[in-house]
Amino acid sequence: MFSGILIGEGQRVECKVRATKSTLDGDPSVPPAFSDYNIVDSATGRLPDGNYDVFAHGQRIGSRREHGQFVGLN
Repeated sequence: MFSGILIGEGQRVECKVRATKSTLDGDPSVPPAFSDYNIVDSATGRLPDGNYDVFAHGQRIGSRREHGQFVGLN
């Protein structure tokens, strides 16, 4: 879980982001990678549909909110 900032559609909201951490066994020289991001915060429920950027764990993650759900976190 990471703390993040969700920005878009004239809004700026703090959020929590859950990500899957992947590592390569036996190769300590390769840093872990994070994928499968999900926003898990009820404070985002009041946001309108549209395009958003999530800033979490030093990364910018693009997303779209459709019908009240975030899709396309990559």
